[in-house]
Amino acid sequence: MEAILLSYRGEPLRLFPVRDRSLEVGSGAQCDIVVHDASIAERHCLLRRDEDGLIEVVFLGSSAPPLRLAGDTEIKIGERYSIVRAPELERLDMPGAKGTEPISIESDEGDLEVVIGRASEARRMRLRARPITVGCAPTADLVVFDRTVSQAHCRFETTSTGTWLRDLGSRNGTFVDGVRMGLGRVGPGSRIRIGRTEMIIVDQGRKGDVRSQGIVAASPQMIEILGQIERFAKLTAPVLVTGPSGAGKEGLAQALHTRSGRATGPFVAINAAAIPRDLVESELFGYDKGAFTGASQPRRGVFEQAQGGTLFLDEIGELALSVQARLLRVLESWEVRRIGSESVVRLDVRLVCATHRDLRALVAKGQFRADLYYRLVQLKVEVPPLGDRPEDVRALALHFLQLDGREGGQRSLSSEALETLLAYRWPGNARELRNVLVSASSESAGVIQRADVVRALESIAGTDAITDISFHGASALVERHGSVAAAARALGVARTTLRDRLKRSDDIPDGRSRRRVLALAEED
Repeated sequence: MEAILLSYRGEPLRLFPVRDRSLEVGSGAQCDIVVHDASIAERHCLLRRDEDGLIEVVFLGSSAPPLRLAGDTEIKIGERYSIVRAPELERLDMPGAKGTEPISIESDEGDLEVVIGRASEARRMRLRARPITVGCAPTADLVVFDRTVSQAHCRFETTSTGTWLRDLGSRNGTFVDGVRMGLGRVGPGSRIRIGRTEMIIVDQGRKGDVRSQGIVAASPQMIEILGQIERFAKLTAPVLVTGPSGAGKEGLAQALHTRSGRATGPFVAINAAAIPRDLVESELFGYDKGAFTGASQPRRGVFEQAQGGTLFLDEIGELALSVQARLLRVLESWEVRRIGSESVVRLDVRLVCATHRDLRALVAKGQFRADLYYRLVQLKVEVPPLGDRPEDVRALALHFLQLDGREGGQRSLSSEALETLLAYRWPGNARELRNVLVSASSESAGVIQRADVVRALESIAGTDAITDISFHGASALVERHGSVAAAARALGVARTTLRDRLKRSDDIPDGRSRRRVLALAEED
């Protein structure tokens, strides 16, 4: 296998095998290749494989492009050291030449991003080919506003075989999925903690990832949820997805299934609210022939239909207490008995449930079993309303226009039309957004104008829909335009209407964004 030959004043010194991760070169004792030279920085450069599988040198703290080690090219490291490629390591009789193993440079990772922080304060950065240093120093590639984080805390290093995270001698350590580490590989779903700050790795481009399964996400909130999906997909415990109707809960359940080891098994979805109460048990658990009048043939319930795969039980809050008791028994034993049967069927099913209702409130009212609630809430995903995620409104609008354009011809949005979509509250979430776009498209000739959107909103949501502005959408407009007056003109509403909406604080989240927008409202 290939290796790097380190020389001192032209004399061969030592061989270093190039495996699947980067090698850090510098004068610091923590480096993989330590060079004792006053002209060398503590962390000087990285040696790694590029996307073509070739070895390259990336100089840290410099914008200079990487240098490739090809043929017998020699690269100077400081005043006295140099490195050169040694392609036939097994034939060389030098320290480091024995006991090496072949490596593979294949990687199934796509376009990774690191999401830092939470909710409206979250930021994200693509993990580029160039190393990314994370710390509280202004010179860091990803600056963290956390006093418990070191100046240069850790560094992401991307190679042809994946992404690695290296602790840079931080004061309080770097933790990946709860385990402290100095150097380790990270991937989609990895949760990283430095100081009091959390980071999540999300895959934005791998074939078959959650985006290609119908989940369109651009907001910090949804990017964080995608990270949860990546982590939960590797587990077996039930998942509870909560959120308003039309927010895409079933799409997240499908993403969980696709990303899990059960992807080749069935995905079975059933809406508990849509089943007549007298048929719920037979739909869930099945029945044997002759179990009741009309049962002329045995029938498998959805639990049996989902064997080896995933069962998505939507609107679980609508189940009657008697059915909840049977469901709890199934989750405790992972066995199901058909109605009228004397035998049980052993289950191998991943259960994902969803509801738009507050199950804890139902438990307090005695309308939902507490023991079943605690069985279901082991892993929880909370989907915020679309009105709180204006970044997703834009992404979803473009996505829907592209899908619907296959039938009625492609449409585009004028800037004023998009401003109106971004500011609206969307009580019907993504479902309402798509309906509005279909209606607006039918009245437009190629480019959807603001008037088309207003007309569609008035038809679908009511005559006052245009003044039903969300704080998140309005604040995004104000920040983009720089003043309340300019944002109100772009939206087509009175300045006082927008200003009054911004000052209503009952549903405004705290944080720097809120304070900044309220200051602009006061200036106007």
